[in-house]
Amino acid sequence: MQPGYELMGRIVRPAMVVVADRQSGPVIAKFGTVAQKQRFLPGICRGELGFCIGMSEPDSGSDLASISSKATRDTDGWLLEGTKIWTTSAHEHDWIIVLCRTTPRDEVDDKRQGLSQLIVDLKDPRVRATPIPFIDGTADFCEVVFDQVFVPDELVLGEIGQGWAQNTSE
Repeated sequence: MQPGYELMGRIVRPAMVVVADRQSGPVIAKFGTVAQKQRFLPGICRGELGFCIGMSEPDSGSDLASISSKATRDTDGWLLEGTKIWTTSAHEHDWIIVLCRTTPRDEVDDKRQGLSQLIVDLKDPRVRATPIPFIDGTADFCEVVFDQVFVPDELVLGEIGQGWAQNTSE
C-alpha cells in the first residue's frame, strides 16, 4: 500500500485525491448543478472525498462507446446495472462517475449517442468494488458491479444523453 496521511479518521493516499482533484472535480464544476457543486466540490478541495471514474468495461476493449452498462428510468431517478473494470482504487473511494447507456442502442443512430453520466455512491449496498490483485500482491484496480443501483435524479451529471461529450471533455 502506498503511504498516506490521516484525514478525518482515515488514511488518505495521495492517489485517492488525484482523480477527484484533476478529473471529477472539474467535470462537476463544468456540468454539475449548483447543488452538486455545493455538495461535492468543497470536499474534493479539502481532500475529504475520493472519486473514481467508471468507463471501461470487460467486453468493450478500447471501444468505449460500446459500453453495455445501462440506467433505466425509474420514479425520481435511474436504476443502474452493469460492470466496470480497471477502475482505480474504487474499493477506497467514496463516489464514482459512471458513463452508462440511458437510451437503448437500437434507438440511436450513433453508439456515442444516448450515453449519460451518473454520480454513484460507492457505499451503496448494491455496488460491489472488488480489487484485482497484481502479481506482487498490490491491488489498485477494481472491478465494479452495479446491481440495480438506484441513482436519484439529483445525481445525474449534466444532461441525459450528453455523456459522451461530457466524458470526452474530461
